[in-house]
Amino acid sequence: MVARVCRIALVDDHRMFVDGFAVLLGSLRPDYEVCTYDAPVAFLEDLEAGHTFDLVILDLVMRSMNGLAVLAAMRDRRSRAPVLVLSGIGSEPPVAEMRSLGARGFVHKSADTAVLVEATDTILSGRTFFFEQDGRETGARDALAPDTAALVGGVPALAPRQAEILHLIGKGETNKAIAASLDISENTVKSHLRAIFEALGAHTRTACVRKAQALGLI
Repeated sequence: MVARVCRIALVDDHRMFVDGFAVLLGSLRPDYEVCTYDAPVAFLEDLEAGHTFDLVILDLVMRSMNGLAVLAAMRDRRSRAPVLVLSGIGSEPPVAEMRSLGARGFVHKSADTAVLVEATDTILSGRTFFFEQDGRETGARDALAPDTAALVGGVPALAPRQAEILHLIGKGETNKAIAASLDISENTVKSHLRAIFEALGAHTRTACVRKAQALGLI
């Protein structure tokens, strides 16, 4: 009997990581077929087109669309694929939000390769896997640091353009610089900023960036 092939989608805009982990999984687990995406929009388009996966490995922080927004989009599309979230952020990861959006696991990118492979195997077996850098299971919202917990509310589903602008204000760019970078008008930038501020419940750039960082949006 021919062994069933497990189809895995790896969504991460760091091309080197995507290629390296895909090769590693393929060498360690010959029955895993890895489809790589360095643009989350391309992955979502394939879901719309009817592509199915046994597991989705998803980066939390990407330039064009953050992982939480991708999770929300998958839920809206009624995707049943379990999701393992990866991240290299140094702040407390928004695990409660990942869980609420349906993620089945989380691993920090600083973890050993063996941990990543174990997480993949575990979730494909139907279980969950939430792993901190020190080997403990990650907590939910009540385990967040007090200042972070106060910031975290609902996770906004930002449009791709809004996510781009949020990323740029996180880098300290001015409205004029953002307009030039994205080839749009400053008025358009201001309109997007108003929508971003409203979605995040923030009134200043600083508060907006701080909450976005707490949610893993940038």
